[in-house]
Amino acid sequence: MVLEYVDVNGLLDRIDVNHLLDRVEVDELLDRIDVNRLLERVDMDELLKRADIDALMSRVDVKALVDRAGIPEIVAESTGHLTASALDLLRKPLVGIDEIVVRGLNRLFRHDISEFPTGPGQLISWVDERAEHAPGLRTGRYAGPVTRLVAFFIDAFIVSAGFTLLLAGVTFVIELVSDVQLDLTGRGIWFALAITVWTFLYLWLSIAIFGKTIGKTMMGLRVVAADGSLSLRNRQALIRTLTYPLSFVFFGIGFLGIIFGRERRAWHDHLARTAVVYDWGSRAAQMPTPLAAWLERKETDT
Repeated sequence: MVLEYVDVNGLLDRIDVNHLLDRVEVDELLDRIDVNRLLERVDMDELLKRADIDALMSRVDVKALVDRAGIPEIVAESTGHLTASALDLLRKPLVGIDEIVVRGLNRLFRHDISEFPTGPGQLISWVDERAEHAPGLRTGRYAGPVTRLVAFFIDAFIVSAGFTLLLAGVTFVIELVSDVQLDLTGRGIWFALAITVWTFLYLWLSIAIFGKTIGKTMMGLRVVAADGSLSLRNRQALIRTLTYPLSFVFFGIGFLGIIFGRERRAWHDHLARTAVVYDWGSRAAQMPTPLAAWLERKETDT
């Protein structure tokens, strides 16, 4: 009955809450609280039932949360590193073998390759200005014969497989819309002409648009102008493709320049005024073995 005559609001207004809290020893209060006993009295199942999870999640901007955490960048970077690491298993040994082949054969014929340029001067300068120096850095340097040969076989497989799929698709469509039954077992002049045109388009468009074929991309190679400029003229890409077969004549003598030439260029490279260089970015293209250290010492000595 007494409480009915008490003005609770007026009483609370006269209480200095800040002064009251200053007199409370929070640490001592927390020490006196039995947290385990308190949690035992909490019915978590009942608490979760009363929580509207769907309403709570609807207020969460998941996309903004993911973007702020940088998850897309992390996934993209991890995927890129994983792909690069997988390709490095093939690229790095080939770079080392390139050096062994070029140095060994030139030494056999008493050629002093120490005076040979390592790459197109304009491109080397551009790379060195933008990439931190690292032992074994190959970006912008002339590509070796083994890496180029592997890229050639990859492209040959892609051309063959792509042409087979294209031919199968065209055959299927023609037989589907007409009563004509195509017999391609003979593979006469038309077959040879078709695969020649297909190969020409693959090489020409790849070099003209991207500066590299799929095989060169996998091996970390790029076709550049002989002076080191990154962009090729369409005319250069066309000439390079048209003259490519010339390097195969006389048992492939046109490719010897890749090993013994000062700029590691084949006949079709000279005719088109192009060069093939490693395109590894700023990563060091070296083998993680004692061979890398040996090659680095040999390069420093020369």
